[in-house]
Amino acid sequence: MLVVIGIILPYLARLPRGSEWLGQYTDAGLSGWLLISGLNAIAWGAILAISFTYERPASLIAPCLLGFGYLAWSHGTLDLSTNPNAPIALVIIPVYALLPIGVGGVIGFVMDRIFRRS
Repeated sequence: MLVVIGIILPYLARLPRGSEWLGQYTDAGLSGWLLISGLNAIAWGAILAISFTYERPASLIAPCLLGFGYLAWSHGTLDLSTNPNAPIALVIIPVYALLPIGVGGVIGFVMDRIFRRS
């Protein structure tokens, strides 16, 4: 489920601004889809790796909310037509998402320890 959300999230985040915004990501064809999905694998892969350290699935709420929330906000506000250097953000966004994912991972770790005791 994490992988599916991670793959479609950049496109879903662009839908509220209309078809032009979505078109900025989809007009590149298969190679663009592979690029965006591959780069976002950094972020959702980190969440997936964190999930193996938890015993309770509810502990994933914090890293998913913070990580996917940051990714959704970043992809939803990135305008690729404003600057010729804007596509560089496609590489930077998943790397920057590692910080909120890490913070969420620590929160989830604490939640997991509390859930184990009860």
